[in-house]
Amino acid sequence: MRTPSDQLGHELAMNLRAAYSHLRRRSNLAFAPFGISSDQYVVLAVLEEVGEATQQELVLRCFSDTATVGAMLTLMESKGLVVRNPHPEDGRARTVKLTESGLRLTQEMTHESSSLRREVTNLYSPAEVQTLMELLDRLAKALPPQGRKSLSQKPRPSGRPAPRTLPVT
Repeated sequence: MRTPSDQLGHELAMNLRAAYSHLRRRSNLAFAPFGISSDQYVVLAVLEEVGEATQQELVLRCFSDTATVGAMLTLMESKGLVVRNPHPEDGRARTVKLTESGLRLTQEMTHESSSLRREVTNLYSPAEVQTLMELLDRLAKALPPQGRKSLSQKPRPSGRPAPRTLPVT
């Protein structure tokens, strides 16, 4: 039998899972005509925002893992959406950036999915959206995977500041 605190935590976790699952499914439907998954769109959108990043920066920014991001980058590189080059200072790392084709696709996908983002944000007042983003940010920072630093803890080799928020997908 769960304690009241355990029950509350369980219900919160289930509600977060439901919201994420529904948003991810809707995003995948919106992006299906482009042949891109919502996870791939997140990588493209982050690259559009930061310009260039190492694979490890993408892992942190996209809240994913190295193997998944690597597989997505290989697929997107084969489609001509991104290019990977040796990092100028770290011989072990590679930098990733959008190609012109990748940038155009990302911008088109962002435009085509704007109604979904509006639908989500219109559920709340602007103040509630801000509060929700702050609460989710606090939760994400408090629960990074074991042994992984959060983006705010790791310096960026590129020297560019970390983005304030990630795109809604």
